[in-house]
Amino acid sequence: MVSKVFEGTNVEIPAVLANRDRRVATQAQLLREHPSLVVVACKLNIPGPVKNSAAIQAFFTAGLARLEDQWLACGQPFEIATSWEDAPTGPERFYLLYSAGVTVKEGTVHFEERQAANRLFDLDVLITNGGESHSLSRGDFDLPVRTCLICGSPAKECGRSRRHSVEELQARVTKLIDEATAANQRETVAEQLADQAVKAMLNEVVTWPKPGLVDPVEHRARECKIFCVN
Repeated sequence: MVSKVFEGTNVEIPAVLANRDRRVATQAQLLREHPSLVVVACKLNIPGPVKNSAAIQAFFTAGLARLEDQWLACGQPFEIATSWEDAPTGPERFYLLYSAGVTVKEGTVHFEERQAANRLFDLDVLITNGGESHSLSRGDFDLPVRTCLICGSPAKECGRSRRHSVEELQARVTKLIDEATAANQRETVAEQLADQAVKAMLNEVVTWPKPGLVDPVEHRARECKIFCVN
């Protein structure tokens, strides 16, 4: 099957630069309006002129759903401040978190490193300290640097030297997104099947009349009620 990851509109450099200015302005506004909160700016590292497509956007949305689950599991409340998920320059979303900056940074690094496809996410953690706003880096907390998707060297070194071609990088990104999308689809089907199995069991239990089995009226009705409640 031919991948559809890079079936999108080419974006020129001026548009990318204009979007960067827009991102910086949005981050500054959020920090100015919410100086006690942590801002997390989320985007993807997508090589080449196509930065968004239906496949890229679906991958982005599914990934951030897992990130939100992680925050909730850790007791870190959040809210979505704004999002540009259909932007030609790539999907982006901005969160506000009610937690300590270092805790949020450690969590985003954990997410980025948890599985191979997550390394496509660029989760920038920003705080205001003493009236000054700044981004928290991995180096601030002795956390591991980002590594190259292809060779495992520090990503900045490969980026500066252009060690890998755009075609190589796009092939790797396509593989990661396609594999993650397939895994998400399998997980969704498994959840749907589990839900249907539970509904089928409940329907069987509450069916009446039926001979010799648990039912809600005659045979072991109390056990039927306990089963349905649990």
